Amino acid sequence: MIFSTFSRRLAGLILILLLFSLIALVFLWYAGSLDIIDDEFHNRQNLTDQILMQSIIWIDRGISLYELQYIPSLEKAMKLYQDAYLKSGGNITDLDLELLKQQAERELGDSWDFYLVDENGIVLKSTFKNDIGLDFKIWPSFYELVSQIRTNGTFVPDRMVKGYAQNAPYRKFAYMGTPDGRYLLEVSRNFQHLLPKASGASYKELIHNLPQLNPDIISLELYNSKYEVVSRFTSDNTPKNPTTNTLQQIIRTFSERKNSEETDIESGNIVRYTHLAINDTDSPSASEMFLVARTEYSTENRDQKKVALTIILGGFLLLTGFVASGVAIAGSRYLSKPINRIVEDIQYIADGDLDHKIRESGSSEFLVIEKAITQLVTSLKQTIASLKKREEELMDELSKRWRAEQNYRRLFESAHEAIFILKGTTIESCNNAATNLVGRNLKDVIGKEIYELSPPIQQDGSVSSTACAQIMNKVIQGEISKIEWDLERKDGTIIETEAQCSAVLSGDDIMVMALFRDVTELKEMRKREIKAIIQIEDNLVNLAAINDQIRNPLTAISILNEMQDGEFKIKIQEQVKAIDELINEVDKHFINTDKVRLFLIKHYGIHQKSEYKKEQKD
Repeated sequence: MIFSTFSRRLAGLILILLLFSLIALVFLWYAGSLDIIDDEFHNRQNLTDQILMQSIIWIDRGISLYELQYIPSLEKAMKLYQDAYLKSGGNITDLDLELLKQQAERELGDSWDFYLVDENGIVLKSTFKNDIGLDFKIWPSFYELVSQIRTNGTFVPDRMVKGYAQNAPYRKFAYMGTPDGRYLLEVSRNFQHLLPKASGASYKELIHNLPQLNPDIISLELYNSKYEVVSRFTSDNTPKNPTTNTLQQIIRTFSERKNSEETDIESGNIVRYTHLAINDTDSPSASEMFLVARTEYSTENRDQKKVALTIILGGFLLLTGFVASGVAIAGSRYLSKPINRIVEDIQYIADGDLDHKIRESGSSEFLVIEKAITQLVTSLKQTIASLKKREEELMDELSKRWRAEQNYRRLFESAHEAIFILKGTTIESCNNAATNLVGRNLKDVIGKEIYELSPPIQQDGSVSSTACAQIMNKVIQGEISKIEWDLERKDGTIIETEAQCSAVLSGDDIMVMALFRDVTELKEMRKREIKAIIQIEDNLVNLAAINDQIRNPLTAISILNEMQDGEFKIKIQEQVKAIDELINEVDKHFINTDKVRLFLIKHYGIHQKSEYKKEQKD
């Protein structure tokens, strides 16, 4: 049972480690392969875009070279136009553009048109009526360029483009400013078709050859600056009219001159819009030669490769699981055999047979473990013996402490003085004498604040809650140990007490043990004693006064009796002497009484008369 449990756990651990390692490697390969498929897919798209851009530049260069043959005739036509302007003296009303058009067609052949543009970019006069009133400022960059030509007065040929007016022919323009810089002279040679005708074939050949280089292409369309399709390829040979979204993307690409990409929601295909610029930066209408390519790429081939790769991944995972399981089971059985033997020996020892010996497995790897277990068992036996001895000592110590605690509890509960154990100002414990002192049950005392069992104001005028906290702090700091404190019974009776306080440590807390003694009757008795001693003092004073009041007349009587002779002289003298002896006896008692008074004041702390009067006043 032990072997099978450990073997299964070890096999499981080895299996988990192997599976984790192999699966990590397989997934790294899988993720890397997916990235390679995606990279190849995107690289083919980027390569297609590069071929498109470079091919458009090459085709445009061919067209540009072909157009060079028409520049001499444009220069001659511009010379005729400039001579006519100079002949008119700059008065444009005298310029007859129709006559000039006939002269050019007669001398140069083909079809020509002439235009006069003012400094605001407005076509004032033209032999092509549809362009009269055309404002060049709607194309800011073009207007800025022709304004520079008007100011410089240089001859600048343009590219062969189709005008924006309806039914406009293909025209190759040329521009030149008048000598006075007031007007722009514009000449166009007109063609029925875009020349050379081979350019159309070049675009068609280009877009039909690209799918052979990139089999992901399922459709490819070229759009000119009029948003018209120049050439188109579809894999199913069924041309489709551009959708509204397609036209919006074409217009945005022309406007921003940036490439963009989107995913078709229905098919999942990738659609790229590529802006195809040319290298001609000198011609005013060069931007009219720009194209935009809309290329739709099928993701089917890429997705099929990913599916195939996922199937291979599943096979790898299954194979990995079988291989890892076999290796884990075989490895666990090999490794668990000597361990199982050690576990069995340890089980015998755990069952109480500490004299059982660990069997040698014959493996050097486990020899150290076997020796360590043997030493551990020997040490364990010694430790058990030591623990038993220590246990007996602890039980004896606990017994003594329990008896001491019981004795302390009995003393605590049977003490005649009220004992309160305080944490801060809170009552944590108290004995029966304490509950009797305050006239409350134990549950009504424990947890209460000591000042809650006191009148709000003490005899010295201090507030009980504030004075209590201050006194406890002073007791803890060792500044005071004896206090006078008034408590209040449940029935409202005020009890005058004296408390002996001391700080004690209980665990991590500093507690205060306070022994309260009811001194109400004692104080009343002292008041009576003081009152009696005061009465004695008053009697002594009065007695001394009476003594003086008797002696003075008695002396006078004795003197008068000596001055006369009579039959009562002797009797009077005897009575005077008797009274004098009585007074002397009273003096002796006066002295003894005064000694008693002084003894009481010195040894019993009976207050003097002035202090008693102060207490009565308070």
